[in-house]
Amino acid sequence: MNKKTIYILIFSLIAITIAIISINNKKSGTISNDFILYDTSNVVQIFMVNKQNQQVSLDKKNNIWYVDDNNTAVGENVDILLKTLMYIEIKNPVSIAARSSYISKMATNSTKVEIYENSPLFTLLGIDFFKSNRKTKVFYVGPPTRNYKGTVMKMEDSDDLYVTYLPGFNGYLSERFSANYGDWLNHNVFELPIKSIINLSVEYHNQPEQSYTINSIGNRNYDLTAISNNQKALKYDTIRVLEELAAFRNINFETLLDDIPQHRFDSLKTSTPYITISVTNVAQQTKTVKLYRRPNYTNKPDFNGDIISYDVDRMYALIDGFDYIVTAQYFVFDNISRPLDYLLGNNIYGERSLELLQ
Repeated sequence: MNKKTIYILIFSLIAITIAIISINNKKSGTISNDFILYDTSNVVQIFMVNKQNQQVSLDKKNNIWYVDDNNTAVGENVDILLKTLMYIEIKNPVSIAARSSYISKMATNSTKVEIYENSPLFTLLGIDFFKSNRKTKVFYVGPPTRNYKGTVMKMEDSDDLYVTYLPGFNGYLSERFSANYGDWLNHNVFELPIKSIINLSVEYHNQPEQSYTINSIGNRNYDLTAISNNQKALKYDTIRVLEELAAFRNINFETLLDDIPQHRFDSLKTSTPYITISVTNVAQQTKTVKLYRRPNYTNKPDFNGDIISYDVDRMYALIDGFDYIVTAQYFVFDNISRPLDYLLGNNIYGERSLELLQ
């Protein structure tokens, strides 16, 4: 049997299979659910863009999801999206009476979703042929229904609108298909176990006498150095130092500020930080975070009724290798940037001068 005959047989079988599936669908009289993904393990990329021109790409590499091929994504959020794609169902077509209204709404409020999978061009007798990363599905996610228990969606190149839902979920799905970069970005800044930290530098730019470095000398022993006089072997409170280093296991920023104008971003970068934190791990990788006082936008007063000049709850932060300003809460970052006097065991901030270990 020559190659030409083999190809003819293969494509004939494919055509017969497609015809049988088509006939079965017509006989069943059910609505074909083109939105669902029966196996999400092959998904390698999800691209979303909305009518406000926000866009985001979720990319899987070595079983880890990234946002825009750069920063790690929030795994829990990606899992929720994948489960939505796996279990989404069609409730009913949009009624003729409501059709024009929803078309108008989707023209201004919808998100285009593109699914890319590592999939074959076709499968025959259980064998995948020409497997590669390819776009397998494109659809539009529109607004919720009036009762907020369904979501209007449509496939690309189709005029049919459907109300979709998730069995067991009493709500709408639009927010799960967010094209906002910040909704997917992992907020983790530091995730370092104490044993991996070999150097910590905390610099108070307006109070240099409170700046210091901590260096590991092995077996959870450390040298504490005051940056202002560069003298080593300071006598410190061991528990306080260990608590500060242990806090680096899980430090997250609060909010991504992706709408700040470029000139304000540039201005912040050239200004003097309130505190600079730099950490070096055992792999000799250093990460630096610069913290800046934030204006008191809420006009919050102090205990005497005087307006405080800065926000006492959160700061601005710039993180190494990250091109956005974020907010950092004091109650989180205070744990990794204690002033030197605190580490020396002083009960009152600034109560005594440095004590040197003789």
